[in-house]
Parts: sequence; C-alpha cells; structure tokens
Amino acid sequence: MIARLRFGSAGPIPCLGSVCAVFAGVLMFGHVAYAEVRPPAVAGAFYPGKPEQLEREVQGYLRAAPPSARTPAAVIAPHAGYVFSGATAGKAFAALAGGTFTRVILLGPSHHAGFGGGALPAAGVTAFSTPLGEMPVDTAAVAKLARFPEFSGPTGAHAPEHCLEVELPFLQATVGNVPIVPILVGHATDRDAAAAMARRLAELVGPTTLVVVSSDFTHHGAPYGYRPFPTDRTIGPRLIALGRSTAARAAAIDPRGFLQQVEASGDTVCGARPIVVLLELLAHSFQGTGTVVDVTTSAEVSGDYSQVVAYVGVDFVGSWGPWREDPAAPRPSELSHAEQKAVLALARATLGTHLNHDGQLADWFGANPVQGNLAAPSGVFVTINNRGVKAKKEGRLRGCIGTMEAREPLVDAIVDAAVSAAHDPRFPELDPSELPEVTLEVSVLSPMHVVPGPDDIVLGKHGVFLTKGGRRAVFLPQVATETKWDLATFLSNLSMKAGLSPDAWKSGATFEVFTAQVFGEEE
Repeated sequence: MIARLRFGSAGPIPCLGSVCAVFAGVLMFGHVAYAEVRPPAVAGAFYPGKPEQLEREVQGYLRAAPPSARTPAAVIAPHAGYVFSGATAGKAFAALAGGTFTRVILLGPSHHAGFGGGALPAAGVTAFSTPLGEMPVDTAAVAKLARFPEFSGPTGAHAPEHCLEVELPFLQATVGNVPIVPILVGHATDRDAAAAMARRLAELVGPTTLVVVSSDFTHHGAPYGYRPFPTDRTIGPRLIALGRSTAARAAAIDPRGFLQQVEASGDTVCGARPIVVLLELLAHSFQGTGTVVDVTTSAEVSGDYSQVVAYVGVDFVGSWGPWREDPAAPRPSELSHAEQKAVLALARATLGTHLNHDGQLADWFGANPVQGNLAAPSGVFVTINNRGVKAKKEGRLRGCIGTMEAREPLVDAIVDAAVSAAHDPRFPELDPSELPEVTLEVSVLSPMHVVPGPDDIVLGKHGVFLTKGGRRAVFLPQVATETKWDLATFLSNLSMKAGLSPDAWKSGATFEVFTAQVFGEEE
C-alpha cells in the first residue's frame, strides 16, 4: 500500500530531520512504503499559484507563438519568472502541442548545490506537482540512471530548485502529464563528464522521448558578478547579439563551439552544463536540426538596465537513434595555407571574445568545420607581438603561452593558449584596446624527443625544453633566429628563464627538442 503525501502549492517541507524523514524520501516499515510528491517551490512567485490563472497565462504565451509544422524532439527554454521569460518559453514549447510523448527527460542547472555530474530525485519521489496537477516521475528510468556514478549528485538539490519546476506547466499544457526524468546538472560538470552522462541518457531516448533543457542565458549586473557592458539602453541589443551567437552553436548541435564560446567569454549562462549534455546527446544519437526561436531580455519588460538577463528558446526537430561513437582523431601533418588562416582567425576570435565578451568565437565555429589538422591532437603556442612604435619602445613580445604536449585537438589547444597568452604573468594583462595594435603568431609543435646533449641542438630548427632539478623552461625555435644568440647564450638564457643560474645547462640538465610550423599575421 502506498500513501502519497501532498503539500500546499507553495508550502515548504515541514522538516528534514530523521524523525520526519517520511517527508523527505521513502521509509519502509514491513510492507508499507511511503512516497513523496515533490511540491512546487516557486508557485505564486515565479508563476501564478492559482490553477485557473496559471492555465490562462500559459495558454496565452502558447497562443502568441508563431505556428510550427513540425514537433520538436528537444527544447531549450528559459526558467525565469513568467513575466520576464514566459513569452520566450511559449515560443519554445508551442510546437509540442499535439505531439505524442511517453517520456520527458528534464535537464537543468543546480542553483543551490555545487557538484559534478547529475543529481536525480530521491528514490521515493513519485511525482512533481504544480498548481495544474502532478507529473509522474519515471521511477524505472531514474532507478536505472542511479546505478551509474555520473548521476550520483545530491538528491536534496531538487527541493529548493526552480529551474525544472518552471517548465512543468508548459509541458502540462502541451503534452500532458507525461512521466518525467528530472535531472539537475552540477556546474562542475566538464565536457567529458557531460558526454558520459549523454551516453547513459542515450539508452532512454526513443521515438516518443522529449528532452527539455532549462536555462537562462547571460546574467548581467552587480548581483551576478558580471558587468562587462555599460548599464544603459545599449545593453539589450548587446546581450541579444551575444545570446544569438551563443545559441546558434547550440542550434548547430556543436557542443565544442558552444562550451568554448561560453568559457572564453566568461558568459553567465546558468544552464551551460545541461545544454552541453543535451548537445552531446544530440551529436551522438540524433538526426535533425535546431532552430533559435527567440532571443530577448528582461530589460524589455522591466526597463532596468542595471540587472538584465537574456532568454533564449531553441527547438530541435528530427529523430533519435542509436549512439554513434566519435571517429578516431586524425594524425597531425603540416598545416595547409587554408588551415593556417583558420588557426590565426581562431586565435584572434578567441582573444576578441575573451576580452570584449562578444560572439566572435561562436561565429568562428559557425564558419569553420573542425576537421583535418584542427581536430588532430597537437602542442601549440600562441604568441602576441607588439608592432610599430610600441614594439620599439616596449619590446616586440607581448605574451606567449602554450602547451608542449599533444593532449587535445589543435582547435581546443589554440583557444586555451590564446586565453592564457592574454594573461602572461610576465606582462600586464592584455587590454581590449590593444587588440588592433598587436599581431598574432602560432607555433604548432612536433612531438618532443630527448637528445644526448647541447651539441645535438640545431639553432633555428629546434625548440628546446630544458629540465633540471624540478625546474623547466622552453624556447621556441624562432627565439634563436630572432635574437641571433649563439648556442651558449641561448642555453644560458633558457636556464635563467627556468629560474636557474646562467651556466646550469652545462651539467645535469635534460634537453628535449622539437620542431615547429610557425606562421603569423601580416604586420
């Protein structure tokens, strides 16, 4: 026998201690199980608490949306108060009306708990309720996911969380009380973890599965710790342009481009991690296309430019299929002229997005397929050079950082190196105003190999990685050419760069050499 507990639409769970654990999960006494309905946490605040008013408001948003001829299989929708984001949510959900679904997988960010991976509701939770009724939890699917470490996040994260709840009335109004699989995705979820989660979710998707991701986009203002733009009337168009560029990478089912854009820009997309989980799932188990259906901001309603949030709706139309593994990484080779041009454009777009918080990097991913050498693991350095009068006055080098090891595809290594070079600790941090006054150079490295000693180093051909007593330093091949140092001077300066004495290279040091394909922008 199951006794279902109900609470008021906005009432809190009375207690969470062990004495009252019946209110927080499931207790077994002999053959009697007590199950919990997760009550609404924000009814009457984020959306109306009275059923008639809520139904009327949701239907109004849905009716105002443009008609669509095809039913989405996945949706990205905002989760703010309906007065701000309801119109955008309505445009994202409207095309679901009339569709037939037997399962809805809900993904959203955790605003109250920090963790990596996914957090499922407690085992005893059998439904999520709103003023419009209850949506049953697909307990079998939740139990299946709970077996995997990717979904071991704290179940208690669901109690105060609004992001999934806010989507439920739209689902109830379009597809009905379909069983749901509610999953919160922690901010500590990296792309590898997101892909692992997607691989597990692929076992749950089928022709009648809907996936909904709940996310607001840029949060701008002092309360969010993100204020790169002036807080005036120009902010709305700027956030819409940024949101459209970022959302375009989601609509293109490009998990790499989407995540790199968000991370390089520092954008405050609260649901970036659950969106990446969706994009990995779509990239591997879906055939279809995405469309950005709306981009707007809270300022259009509030008129408040000091605290603005952007909202985006994206629909994905197509069909689910079996998981497709990624192809093997290609072997690196000499970059073609077209690849060199693309790499330099990537480095500059990365710096532009990182320093100006715009959509240049997302736009680059939209224009350049990641294939060939761009997809091959490579070590790389990005060099920022002063030019003209500033080069004569302050020196040519403005920053240079990279990685020696071929640990990730060249495209990712370029983004990482460009962002790091802007913060080279040897120099003041690069300012956005400097971007038009610098040129960029990229060095794509060959694998390193140890040589017996200094006599095996060919200046101008070899880059050198020196190691001694836990100290390390590297010079790229072009350093010898640009400085015109002889071998002893070259190695003395390399020793000092490692924090060693000038003659430390003469004994006890290890030398690894490599070559580099070096190319740069015209000065």
